[in-house]
Amino acid sequence: MENFKKHSLGQRALLRFVFKRIKIFLILIVVAFAAWYAERWVPGEYAPYAAYAVQMLFVVTAITAAVLFLYAYLEYHYYTYSFTDEAFIITYGYVVRNEVAAVYHQIQNVNIRRGVLDRFMGVSEIVIFMTGADRTSHQNQISLPAVGKTKARVVQQELLQRARKHFGAE
Repeated sequence: MENFKKHSLGQRALLRFVFKRIKIFLILIVVAFAAWYAERWVPGEYAPYAAYAVQMLFVVTAITAAVLFLYAYLEYHYYTYSFTDEAFIITYGYVVRNEVAAVYHQIQNVNIRRGVLDRFMGVSEIVIFMTGADRTSHQNQISLPAVGKTKARVVQQELLQRARKHFGAE
């Protein structure tokens, strides 16, 4: 892979970011439909208020869906990674930009994780373990979520190749 070129996660990654936040929307949609269904048991004098409340629930649900999709899109859009001569750099965040660098000579393992939903969407999560890292500790590991299945293998091979080259140079 080219040095200093910024790579994006791929188009399927957007689905993973959306599905990560869909629980709130699903709960709101169930509550809105339950309120809509229960509206028939409201006494006549309160029917206009109940109808208004149900409409507001649906509006809040629609706004929540739009905000969640926008948030997922921004998270997906601003997640990039690049290879430099000395390190693998992951950049993420749209309000506060975070840049995490994995120096090649400190890379211990590069694992590819695929959950059930990831396999369904055709994406993988690349987890980079740094030297001195305890396998259960999340302090010394870097994660690159939602990379395409074939691209994940290419990134894994590239990282391992560069880690071997830098490890032998010391």
